[in-house]
Amino acid sequence: MPYKFARDRENYELFAGGGVLYSAPGHAAFPVRLTNEIFGRCMALWDAEGGGRRPTLYDPCCGGAYHLTTLAYFNWNRIGRIAASDIDADNLALGARNLALLSVEGMDQRIAELSALFQQFGKPSHAAALQNARTLRQRVADWTRDQPIETRLFHADATDKDAVRAGLAGTPVDIVITDIPYGQRSQWHPDTLALAAAQDPVHQVLESLLPVLAPGAIVAVAAAKRTSLSHERYQ
Repeated sequence: MPYKFARDRENYELFAGGGVLYSAPGHAAFPVRLTNEIFGRCMALWDAEGGGRRPTLYDPCCGGAYHLTTLAYFNWNRIGRIAASDIDADNLALGARNLALLSVEGMDQRIAELSALFQQFGKPSHAAALQNARTLRQRVADWTRDQPIETRLFHADATDKDAVRAGLAGTPVDIVITDIPYGQRSQWHPDTLALAAAQDPVHQVLESLLPVLAPGAIVAVAAAKRTSLSHERYQ
């Protein structure tokens, strides 16, 4: 895919999963550059339609929220609020820790954790992560002084429109960016409502989003090439 917005190949070491940002086995990190490219394309459409405000961003399959966190770091002044949900409790726990890194309090907690690890083990990787955390902490302090980003994380099956609507609590969504389960490392949760009803889960995710989308909302879905993303109510 040709890049139109994230054209520069930057050094993303500062944002590596397992460094400052939290990671866990089995939780693949969506590429930072690709995330920024997708967001840039969404914002181009948003601006072309006269968006006029910082949009609310939502991911109904957020996993560990790694990509949402890095997206905020790169686009802080363009995002109004971030909402995220997942059906898996382990994903939500990891997502809460990462989204907390968008606050000074969360960064201070991470710095304390990394300091303890460095004191205990003395590894160069811990020293590097600690330095990176201090760098990010200063950036977050500067950003939040002018405009903190509100975050909302909740449990919901992405194919259950009632759960999605209840979790968002009346907050309309302007942009959806989600990486749906596919491949060997990411599968639909066995409790997914669409699977129990023998329905296409991708179609049902799109269906469940309809009641919460603001007029002119933009939905970006990362999926396998073989996945059908057609839905009669989406352009």
